[in-house]
Amino acid sequence: MNMNNQTKLWLILISLWVINGSSFLAIKVAIDTIPPLLSAGLRFSIAGAVLFSLYYIQYYQKSRSDSKFAPQSESGSKGNLPIGQVKTQRESITLSQWKDSLILGVTLFLGGQGLLTWGAQFLSSGMTGLLNSTIPLWVAILGYAIYRWFKKGSNGQNLSKMTLIGLGCGFGGLMLLVAPSIGSGEMDPVGAVALIISSISWAIGSIYSTKAKLPVSILASSGMIMITGGLMLTAVSFLFAEYKSLDIMQISLQSIVAQIYLIIIITIVGFTDFYYLLRVTSASLANTFAYVSPVIAVLLGWAVLKEDLTITTIIAMIVILFGVALMVTKKRNKKNNPSKTSIENVEKAINSKSDDPRQYD
Repeated sequence: MNMNNQTKLWLILISLWVINGSSFLAIKVAIDTIPPLLSAGLRFSIAGAVLFSLYYIQYYQKSRSDSKFAPQSESGSKGNLPIGQVKTQRESITLSQWKDSLILGVTLFLGGQGLLTWGAQFLSSGMTGLLNSTIPLWVAILGYAIYRWFKKGSNGQNLSKMTLIGLGCGFGGLMLLVAPSIGSGEMDPVGAVALIISSISWAIGSIYSTKAKLPVSILASSGMIMITGGLMLTAVSFLFAEYKSLDIMQISLQSIVAQIYLIIIITIVGFTDFYYLLRVTSASLANTFAYVSPVIAVLLGWAVLKEDLTITTIIAMIVILFGVALMVTKKRNKKNNPSKTSIENVEKAINSKSDDPRQYD
């Protein structure tokens, strides 16, 4: 990799850290005058529609390009050529794929992002980011539990010492963060519970996604999941009558700007950056935002919204992120060591899925 490509890689990686870290601040500002579930529903519905539209635009552009530059016969006709040489074949989207998109829309966006956005109204943006950083911990626990359920009595599949230490640090930091704050009244327990359930829901969706049957194209699959999740969030918003508290004339300019930022930068650009990194680097490097973004979230909340930054919060942040880092960082296995943890199996499934270059067609 030459210097230019290396520089580009680091610029994209750093931008991903900042984009994800700033998402919690943007959510906090957006829901100040826009109902939270409606804000999330509009965000993902619009972003999903844009990505799905880009998928079709990309297909038609490729189709026209292939047709234009396909070799012609002596008579100038392209009709005798195999169809694959003249026209790009669009991947068919099946009912089964929409079903999996619906399941992922429920777990990732309705339960995951929906509860995160709703719970953020009760918490500071920095606290929201820190609680959300526990997702890798829930993925580890649920992944292990599911694996043991399907592999009852199997040997050699125990969690590694590194993972156990990481889990201990992560949940120890979570208790240090939540318990004193709830006891002193500094943290609303409703918001804390919403963020924990949100993280669990996102973890379930992440695990299910490794087996889900979705279109190969990232634009198509992500668009489908966001559309289904966004529409469900919007429906739930109307079910809970959020529109009654919505006064369009009272929506602030700051909330409008934050909502646009969430749609374009956080969802569309951030999502594209993440999958680009998965394509050209390792999954471990691409997922470093899991323990970098919460730090940015805390610092942005303190600097922009003047949120409190206590010694307890700093210590809890360090402990949680240290635990997550232990779990994300791969330890070199000894040669010919057949033992693998369930988390490594989950990661292998994710890597094998994300490294397929056809996803980016």
